[in-house]
Amino acid sequence: MADNYSWQYIADTHSDSVRIEVLMGIPPASEFRIHNTYFKPGAGAWPHSHEWEHAMYIIGGTGRITVGDKVIEVKKGSMVLVPIGVTHSVLNTNNNEELVVFGVSGPPKTEAGWAQLKKI
Repeated sequence: MADNYSWQYIADTHSDSVRIEVLMGIPPASEFRIHNTYFKPGAGAWPHSHEWEHAMYIIGGTGRITVGDKVIEVKKGSMVLVPIGVTHSVLNTNNNEELVVFGVSGPPKTEAGWAQLKKI
């Protein structure tokens, strides 16, 4: 069952029109989080990094994901891996539909990382 909350790092790094659907958080899992992220047309996540790796699988829409210095045009079926500590960003480049991203993320490693993962 999905929960209707977000994390502090989402509020700090993503457009206001981005919505998170938490499918499984920490807890009950201990080594990963699973979530869907919905980016309205033109919405995105500004360049940021964190202390966990994560994978993004595109469920719908089109967009641009930058990982380090690599720019990746994504569409339904695309998969992107973001290594630990690498700066990345997301942009919905479609004017008519949401970019929907299924994400799996590892756990924080430090107190500062847990602060980024504070529920809001």
